[in-house]
Amino acid sequence: MEQYIQSIPGWDGIVIGMQYGVLLALLTIFSLTVVVHFGISNFLPLLLTKWGGERKVVGKFNSTFQKPLGIAIAAFVLAFWLKELAAQPSLEIPPFVSTIAMVAEAVFLVSGLMAAIRAVEMVEYFARWIDDDGELDASQMTLLEAVESTIRFAILITGLILIADSLGFNLGTIVAGLGITGLAVAFAAKDSISNLFGAVTLLMDRPFQMGDWIGVGSIEGEVISIGIRTTLLRTSADTVVTLPNSSLVDSTIENWGKRRWRRYQPVISLDLNSDPDAVETFCRGVEALITNHGKTTKHEGSYARVSTLAKDSIEISCNLYWDVSGGMEERQVREELLLDISKLAKKHDLRFFDPRIRSSM
Repeated sequence: MEQYIQSIPGWDGIVIGMQYGVLLALLTIFSLTVVVHFGISNFLPLLLTKWGGERKVVGKFNSTFQKPLGIAIAAFVLAFWLKELAAQPSLEIPPFVSTIAMVAEAVFLVSGLMAAIRAVEMVEYFARWIDDDGELDASQMTLLEAVESTIRFAILITGLILIADSLGFNLGTIVAGLGITGLAVAFAAKDSISNLFGAVTLLMDRPFQMGDWIGVGSIEGEVISIGIRTTLLRTSADTVVTLPNSSLVDSTIENWGKRRWRRYQPVISLDLNSDPDAVETFCRGVEALITNHGKTTKHEGSYARVSTLAKDSIEISCNLYWDVSGGMEERQVREELLLDISKLAKKHDLRFFDPRIRSSM
């Protein structure tokens, strides 16, 4: 830099109390800082749009960290070149140049820290951008929250260390103190940390998701929430069970929500005095109802057969497989089938076994 300044005609002339070449260098540095800030503020969003950025993502960039990012980069440029200028031994550099450089460096660190923390908010938007349908379910949102919190914490600690170092504090003492404090905090919050890592493991492996009916040991229920520390299940009794994520990672989880099909094995009891031919026709009719139903599958394994001649009844065992998406749909199609079976029995003049009638005979 020194040789360029000294190549300016009349560079060593005094203007407003400083060398003419130094004044031009300062004006150039300040102008470059303004140009950099203007470029970040105006052209970077245009580049994001040109590269395929969605309007929401670009809008979030503008509102979230465009301003602190522009200030941070401009302050870095200003601090860097002012330090370069102040380091030239043969030039008469005014004392305020070093002061401005120190202030610019502090502004760079603070603004950079703010920009980095705010930039974490963009993770969700980019995740939606690359997601197939652009929508994130509750478990994905929980994972994003965990990732964002971890990144923010790491950025904050790193930024504070750098700011303290720039202010002249002993970096070794700070790091040692943070290490001791970190060990104490980690020991005190080991359960919370275990649950956090458990949540990340569950959300990455995805043994279940929101809405699945799962069983963990003797506990069964629908997954209604997957949080950072705990997972909530709503049981069949409409109670809510809270399970620590750390315990779920080491537990055997049975997930009924991931079934490819749902097996159904109703037993139909007919009156013992029913006509055998009518019973056989009825069985074939039930099999036809099963096969022709739009929500059944694995027809080769489906049947309706007389399985037992009991003391007072004829037992017909049925076996079928539902191809449904959830419990509500399964209950609906089960009702449809049972009503059709009842109509079929009435058509063949068959009566279902009633122990009250049999016991009175």
